[in-house]
Amino acid sequence: MQQAAYGTYKNGQIFFDDPIPTLNETKVIVVFLEEPKVKPKLTDIFSLHGAWEDTRTADEIVADTRNSRIAKADIQL
Repeated sequence: MQQAAYGTYKNGQIFFDDPIPTLNETKVIVVFLEEPKVKPKLTDIFSLHGAWEDTRTADEIVADTRNSRIAKADIQL
């Protein structure tokens, strides 16, 4: 007689949701219901977004960034 048991696979072990009837020995089939979740690596961001491209030089980019900032008034208490 075939039975189904549900659980979670984690770190090489299967944790069943409900207790399993005691069996001396039996064959099993394990079916993974979801695709494995792969933790992205920091270096993957380059393949997702590509390299920074700009026609300006580094000095021009820095100057543009500094010039675009808004100076705030000094506050005295």
